[in-house]
Amino acid sequence: MGKMSIEIREEVLKWPNSFYDRGKKEGIEQGIEEGIEQGERKAKEQFARKLLQKGMGHAEISELTGLSDKEIIKLEDQNG
Repeated sequence: MGKMSIEIREEVLKWPNSFYDRGKKEGIEQGIEEGIEQGERKAKEQFARKLLQKGMGHAEISELTGLSDKEIIKLEDQNG
């Protein structure tokens, strides 16, 4: 591109770039998926906190939320 005139170079840069567009689309899709996963995780943690406040045991909370015992203990420690 070094030997092209500035006008031609600028015009070429305006052309669609399928690799860029595909990467951008995949990046957006991945970001959406990660956002959904984070939202689901947060909902599970909120539910687990409520169950802890009600005095439910770790095994039952784990069964209902899918969180590990270690994750439940961490939530319990955060709540004081």
